[in-house]
Amino acid sequence: MDAIRSTFVRNILKEEGIRFIKNQGIAISSATKVRSGNLIKNRKAIVSGTDANPQLHVELPAYARFLDIRRKFRRSRRGQTKRSSARGMRIYNRFVMGHYYGIAERLQFEFTQETVDLIRANWKGAFDGK
Repeated sequence: MDAIRSTFVRNILKEEGIRFIKNQGIAISSATKVRSGNLIKNRKAIVSGTDANPQLHVELPAYARFLDIRRKFRRSRRGQTKRSSARGMRIYNRFVMGHYYGIAERLQFEFTQETVDLIRANWKGAFDGK
């Protein structure tokens, strides 16, 4: 049963990683003017870890996190600072926390007997050569 549970968790993490990259890519495309495309191209979702403890790692360029931060001050031409109400690009925190809760909900409610039977049927088909 532990092998079935770990396969289920790996599948959920893989699907959510792909969904995260796709949804964040759409938001990045709409929020930025694509210059080099580095922010969109250099993102990966990798499922790693042991069978008992799979983990989802999302690799992003280092500066992606800082684009999300709101700028509090804006410099004028004379070097004076003014308070700014500019929002960040909303391309990091919104997606990380949204997908975190989505993963938790799917892991909590989607592991049913039907899922176990489906995974067993896929394994049986793989061993029978179908």
